[in-house]
Formats: sequence, C-alpha cells, structure tokens
Amino acid sequence: MEAGFVTTTTDYVRREHPDALSALAQSLGACARENVLLSRYSAVGIGGPADLLVVVQNREQILNVIRLTRASGLPWRIFGGLTNLLLPDTGLRGVTIVNHARAVDFSDASYCVKAESGAIVVQMARETVQRGWGGLTWAVGLPGTIGGAVINNAGAFGGDIAGVLKCAEVIVPDGAVQVVDPDWFDFQYRFSRLKGMAATLAGIVPVVVLTTTFRLRPRDGESLQVKAAEYAERRRRTQPPGKTLGSTFKNPPGDYAGRLIEAAGLKGTRCGGMIISEQHANFFMNVDRGTAADYRALIRLAQDEVLQQFGVQLEPEIEIVGEDTCRTK
Repeated sequence: MEAGFVTTTTDYVRREHPDALSALAQSLGACARENVLLSRYSAVGIGGPADLLVVVQNREQILNVIRLTRASGLPWRIFGGLTNLLLPDTGLRGVTIVNHARAVDFSDASYCVKAESGAIVVQMARETVQRGWGGLTWAVGLPGTIGGAVINNAGAFGGDIAGVLKCAEVIVPDGAVQVVDPDWFDFQYRFSRLKGMAATLAGIVPVVVLTTTFRLRPRDGESLQVKAAEYAERRRRTQPPGKTLGSTFKNPPGDYAGRLIEAAGLKGTRCGGMIISEQHANFFMNVDRGTAADYRALIRLAQDEVLQQFGVQLEPEIEIVGEDTCRTK
C-alpha cells in the first residue's frame, strides 16, 4: 500500500480530467479497462468499481504505468493481492493498479531469492522448502503477494518478513528507483513505515515496492517438509476457508484477538452478508454478498464489546481503505 491521497469523487475526476481517463486507457492498451468491479479481485469479494483498472505483469510495466499515470494528472493507487485490504463499496476513483508482476529468481550460490512485488508468497515459500532453504517455511500457507507481505511485515509461527529480508527496490517520491535495506522500513509487529499510508492525509508522497530480495540458509530438506506440513495442517484446522481477509485484528500484548471476541460471545454474529466465523472469531467471512459497510459494522461491534467487557482496545490488522480516497501525484 502506498500514499499521497486526497478526498475526491468520480464527478471530480471527470470534471478536472474530462478526457484523461479514456486517453490513458487508450495509451495503456489491453491492460487497462474502465469501470471494473474490484470485488472480482478482492479475497473477501468486496469492492465497488474502479474508474480505470490497470493490471501490470512485470517490473518494467509497473514503472511505465506509473510514469504515464503521473503524467496524466489522474489520482492513482497500486495494490497487490488484495488479501488484507477492505475496499469501499463505492469503488475507487482515478486509476487503480493491480500488481501481477510475479517473476522469482533463486540463487543457489548465495541462497537468496529475488522476487517481483506481485509474486505469490505461498508459491515462493513452498519452492524454498523444496530446495531445502530455511527462513520462509512459516509462510507456506500465507495468502497474498510479496509486496503486501513486506508492507505489513507479515508473519506466522514465530517468523516474519523482517527476519529474512535482505533489501528491496522501491520507487521513491521523485520517481527514482532506489535499493533500501530492512532498517529503512522501520519494521514492527505486523507493521512497516508503508502500512496505513492509504488512510493518511494528503501530501504524503507515494512509495512503491518493485522487487524484494531475501537471504535464506541451507537446512535439512526433510525436516523443512515436515515443518511445512505441520504449519499447513494447523492453518487448515484453525482457519476457516472461504471469502475472508484473514485475521481482522492484531493480537493484543499477551492475548489473542480471537479469544477475546469469542469470550465476548460474538462467534456467529452476523451483519448483512458478513459473519464472525464459528471456527475462528478473528476471521470475518463474506457468506452472502457482504459489503464493506457490513464488515465495518462487525469491526465496530467487536471493538465495542471487547473494550466494554475486557478493557482491551482491538486494533485492526487489515487495512480499511476510505470511501473516496485516492492518490494525485
């Protein structure tokens, strides 16, 4: 997730840039389409129409699309797998870029993996296990893309991105490409300096992750396979399948969000088409054409009840994209 957002509307975009959307779509060709429902791309099946949706397939295409979009003056944003983001029912104004840049390169000599930011985490993690490389076994069942995992400092089973990232290639505010080290991200629990920028005030300039490099280490392949199977089974046993964004809330210090929500008596609670899972109370499921409004209502309910009953303020782990926010530079 990147930054530099202002409040706007479709009418604003059309009024200020009457021909820009169509002109940009024409210049980008087959990768760009107007008025596409984002629910088709979201893991939870929620999201209204994007004024212009652009799907990029490699690093060079990301650079070209961003360059042309910035030159057009249109508001824009870029997403990866949409597995940890709640998109608005009203859709997104301007240009929405979906990152499908998925090239991955394994260096046997250095035990390093270089991946484009749209690469699928679980696929890369499974390949490292098969090669007998340790460091990403915890991610064998993790949904989403590498870029999103870096931005959120994704982790599980005692491991996280911060522990294995060697460096990343990013586009900085002036449009230049730079290589940055892990310290640059200011990693914390399920957080980096890039997380949450979609919800910040206007004036924060965008940063886009292009590629990432991970330094791993040789391990016994059979042991890694056993551990990966164990992690996969634990996920299957404890996490419900279906349309979900995964864990809705961060675990508070010394406790678990799911335990608190369950103890508050909220398992199975439904709002519209969204329900708090009976299997794991930190998972909110889209079971019948749920909306972002339904999801946000359940979030507020869980926060209010847990705070009232236990004095704990639950903090969302998912990122909630505002109804009418978008980038302008």
